[in-house]
Amino acid sequence: MTYPCPSVVTEVILDTQQIKVLMDLMWGAPISVVNDSCKRHGVDEVDLEGHLAKCLGSALAELD
Repeated sequence: MTYPCPSVVTEVILDTQQIKVLMDLMWGAPISVVNDSCKRHGVDEVDLEGHLAKCLGSALAELD
């Protein structure tokens, strides 16, 4: 669920290692910290993790 917060879509260029760091932080941080941060910024943590995983998968597929 996305919470009502003003936002704008932007493109951020990340390499695969940078994406992995963000995912590691999401997985390694206490779930309450992740949930609180996502709620504060109007982001659904499941959607964010899925989006990062999809982007990582697409980037790694380019290596094949």
